[in-house]
Amino acid sequence: MKRSLTAFIGIVLMLAMTLALVGCNKKTDETVTVTTAAPTVVTQQAEEATEAQQNQSATQKATQKATEKATKKATKKATQKSTKKATQKTTEKATQKTTEATGSPVQRFQGRYGSDRCTVDVKGVANNTVEIHIYWASSAWEHSEWTMSGNFDEDSKGFYVYYSDGVRKDYKFNDDGEQESVETVYTGGKGAFRFNGNKMTWDDQAEHIADGMVFTK
Repeated sequence: MKRSLTAFIGIVLMLAMTLALVGCNKKTDETVTVTTAAPTVVTQQAEEATEAQQNQSATQKATQKATEKATKKATKKATQKSTKKATQKTTEKATQKTTEATGSPVQRFQGRYGSDRCTVDVKGVANNTVEIHIYWASSAWEHSEWTMSGNFDEDSKGFYVYYSDGVRKDYKFNDDGEQESVETVYTGGKGAFRFNGNKMTWDDQAEHIADGMVFTK
């Protein structure tokens, strides 16, 4: 009986040790599994971060390239436009200068001339004929206007236009800028305009109102 009890206790101890060993092995396996999984997650995160950085770099490079291309195109277009405008302006100026030097009297001398409050507009209407309009302000409420026409002629002193159809009218306005009256001072006025380069003088034989004045273009 005593021997059987001893044998039973031995068996129980062996079973206990076996179970303990099995539990240790299972815990070790779980630990190894967790330990080996961690590096895989870290590696995946690193790869994703690298890919995102590469995509961002590619996007920045593409944006920079597109911006440089657009800037270059805009600069080229602006330069071409500016060059074309400058060339056109230079050509027009040269043509005008040539015309004023070698063209007909109408081409050379038509335009606007001025002196103080008076402006004179010379407009060509035919090969050698011009219409002339004069505006002379005496105040904010009153001004006078003359109209006449004539043909260019030339003598030893240069080109001139003689007229015999001069008309003078005086205008008056109120404080609101509305015309109050207009008076025809005279018709059939005579006189002459003499031209020299960009300067002009007016010999008003009706009133000599412009004696001593020089009008510039």
